[in-house]
Amino acid sequence: MNPILVESNIKTIMNQQLNNCKNDKFIKNSNMMNVMLFCLIGGLISFILFIKYKGKQNIIEQKIKDNKKKHYILSKLQTFQKLKAKEYTNIPM
Repeated sequence: MNPILVESNIKTIMNQQLNNCKNDKFIKNSNMMNVMLFCLIGGLISFILFIKYKGKQNIIEQKIKDNKKKHYILSKLQTFQKLKAKEYTNIPM
């Protein structure tokens, strides 16, 4: 016959304490995981929105950019027209 080294009520108390510790650890780890995933998802959404709206310009900047484009296109057209006129006439200047 084996000797009983620990009383049965002490075993139950220890088992309950260990189960409580296990549950507390699970809750702590779950909360930590939830916070980390929330931060990760929030950071990802913030990064996507930052990239998407980073290029937005106000009305004045858009008008300046459009004017620069128009000026560039018109200058290129003028240079091509001058080249064509020079080719057709073959008159040295």
